[in-house]
Amino acid sequence: MPRSSVAFTREPIDIDALAEAVSTVLTPEELAATPVEIRPVDDGAAAQVVMAERVVLTALRPRLTPPAAELARVYGAVEVAADARWSTDCFVTWEPEGVIGVRLIDAAAAARGGVAAHLG
Repeated sequence: MPRSSVAFTREPIDIDALAEAVSTVLTPEELAATPVEIRPVDDGAAAQVVMAERVVLTALRPRLTPPAAELARVYGAVEVAADARWSTDCFVTWEPEGVIGVRLIDAAAAARGGVAAHLG
C-alpha cells in the first residue's frame, strides 16, 4: 500500500508543476545522471514521475477542494488555507525513492501556492 498525501493549492498541480518540482528538488548533476520521465496515465486521470525506471510519485487529477466541514470530516485536523481551491491526491511508495516523491509533492504544492498534508 502506498503512502498518501494531499496537496491543497491555489493553482492546480499539473504536469508542468511536476516538471518544475523535479527541477527544484534535483540538482543539475542529478538531473544529468538520472533519467526522469513525467507521463500522463489513464487519459490524463493521473500523472507519474518516473526516475531511473521507478515510479516515485503518482498525482491524481486535481479537483476542487471540498468545503471546510467536509475537509475536517475526511482529513481531520489538516490546516488548509482559505484560498486553496484545488486538492490533489498523491501517492508514493514506501521504498527509499518515496522520499523523493514526498519532496516533489512539497515542492509542487509550494510552487502552486499551497501545502501538502502527508497522511501516511
